[in-house]
Amino acid sequence: MSWVDETGRHEGFVAAVLGDGGEPGPQPDGSRMPWWAYNGADGPRAVAVRSACGCGWRGGAVHPVDFGDDEATEGYEAETGPYADWERHVTAAEGLVPYDVEQLLGMLRRRVAELAEQQPVAALRVAAQVEGMAPMLGASAAQAARRGLVSWEAIGRPFGLDAEAARARFALIPGSADSLD
Repeated sequence: MSWVDETGRHEGFVAAVLGDGGEPGPQPDGSRMPWWAYNGADGPRAVAVRSACGCGWRGGAVHPVDFGDDEATEGYEAETGPYADWERHVTAAEGLVPYDVEQLLGMLRRRVAELAEQQPVAALRVAAQVEGMAPMLGASAAQAARRGLVSWEAIGRPFGLDAEAARARFALIPGSADSLD
């Protein structure tokens, strides 16, 4: 089983941990075998599992293997074990949107959808206001991030921009006398 975060940049999976503490290498075609394939029947046996991500990150914690219970080993439903480790990695790598903000954004999406059905012109006015706020919100967040010494790469990531494009978009804030370089 694998998990993908909402940005699409992180694909998490459960990696087998062998007796020497290492992970099995990739298959000849570059693919990886699922952790449960390392049951000792046709090769090495996994003694534990750890969380891993397609970005190259590996979890430090190892978790017990239960070859009879995939869900318990992976921890997805219970949000424990390898899955919880990977979730913490994604939060650290991408930043956590606060719960109250997630709720507000969800309410706004639902309310605008309702308005679109009942009062389409009012929905358009709301959408225009949100669209008008977006550049100011992004610029303000970028300015605060640069003051906190956040890299241009990290600033651009949520917008789908590389470091150069983020610098071009946010380095000079309209109406601001100072550059963010």
